[in-house]
Amino acid sequence: MESSHTDNYDFQHGYNNGLENVTKDTYEGYLSSQVHYEWQTRQIEDKQKELGVLEETISKAKSSYKEVFDKLQESLLNISLVGKNKERTETQVSDNEAELGILSERREKSTHKNSLLAGFVYLISGVAFVCGDLIISHEIVAYALNIRNNVEAWVFAVGLALVSVLLKPAYERLIESPYSENQSQQRSNKVYAWFKGTMVVFATITLFILGWFRYEAYKTDKLKEGINKSIKNIQTQAIDPLNPSAPLTVQVQAQIQEKLKAYDALNLDLVNSVWALASFVLSGILFAFAGAICLGIAFPVLQCYWYRWVQIDPKISRLKKAKRKLNVSLSELEKNMAEAIVQKNIYENDIVLLPKIETLEQQQSTLLKDIEELKEETRLSETNARISAYNDGHAKGGMVRDAISDDEAMQFVRDNYFTTSSLANKAKTSTGGNVAGFGRNKPTLRPYQQLRKMISDDFNGEES
Repeated sequence: MESSHTDNYDFQHGYNNGLENVTKDTYEGYLSSQVHYEWQTRQIEDKQKELGVLEETISKAKSSYKEVFDKLQESLLNISLVGKNKERTETQVSDNEAELGILSERREKSTHKNSLLAGFVYLISGVAFVCGDLIISHEIVAYALNIRNNVEAWVFAVGLALVSVLLKPAYERLIESPYSENQSQQRSNKVYAWFKGTMVVFATITLFILGWFRYEAYKTDKLKEGINKSIKNIQTQAIDPLNPSAPLTVQVQAQIQEKLKAYDALNLDLVNSVWALASFVLSGILFAFAGAICLGIAFPVLQCYWYRWVQIDPKISRLKKAKRKLNVSLSELEKNMAEAIVQKNIYENDIVLLPKIETLEQQQSTLLKDIEELKEETRLSETNARISAYNDGHAKGGMVRDAISDDEAMQFVRDNYFTTSSLANKAKTSTGGNVAGFGRNKPTLRPYQQLRKMISDDFNGEES
């Protein structure tokens, strides 16, 4: 069963004040101040609990923020490193592609209208012409120049034969290259046509002379064979079957000598022939020019294929292999970059989701300010409550004083005056605040004697 409000102390106090005819304003002020005091005390406790929770939240938030921030910095550093490696790899890939493009363009430009087989054919022909010119030069050196030392003769012959190599750059740069590179120009085509025509005429004339000289040599060989047969017939007829070892007669020897002189005359006529001279001279010139022309045609062809297959293609192969590796590395770096960015976004989102430390600290500052204000208000409420309690007591005391006689009032004062606390205060006042044994001037009476003296003095004062 719930208790009635009449059982409340405030009700009883008000009832007594009403009976005693004491004004209610004083106790109402006390009640108001006391209620505010209690409410403010509870508010202070709640605010302090909230402040403790907030301080713990701030501490956890700072710890979490530091942890996530450190991870975010590591992620940003990782992104920076991966980004630099990615940029470096992309630069390498770009340089690789640019170099591949340059080499591919050079490879396309290095094509030649002649095939590799034609290049080898011209090379073999040029070497053959140089070797033929070497043989002719050796014969000229050994016999015509009368150089008997074989080593010196071959060295001189090789030098003469390599004149074809000397003529090769001249033909290649003046005739072949302008024709190959500028076929659309009439001048280069005209020069090339004139040169080829001249070489054809010169080669035809040389071949004609060589052919005529071969015919003369063939005719001389046949005549020499006839002479040899005649000599053998003369010897056969001059031998005595009965005495084969008998010497030849003088007449037979004379016939043989005549045949040998005719044989030598044929050789001498063949060697001193104009056709022989022209054949040696023109064949040497023809072999030199032919070797230079063949080498001048073969070398650019072989150089193109050499440049394409031996120099450019291996570089292109190495660059393509390096490009494949770079693409794999670039893919890995892009994957790592994406993962690092995702991780960074996660950490940034975690930081965003964390409570703002500035807001929490602002709340903490607000709570501290509220607590200080509540404490001040609590102090004021407590002061007001005590003042109201004092005023209430003072009003009741005044009412009682009006209702009692002077003797009853004096007795009340005397009873309150002779309490232990009041007597102690009296003793302390009369001794000047010094405890016995510790002051500068020690009292002549003992404490209880001094107390009795004070009491007798008070009675004497009241009787008078």
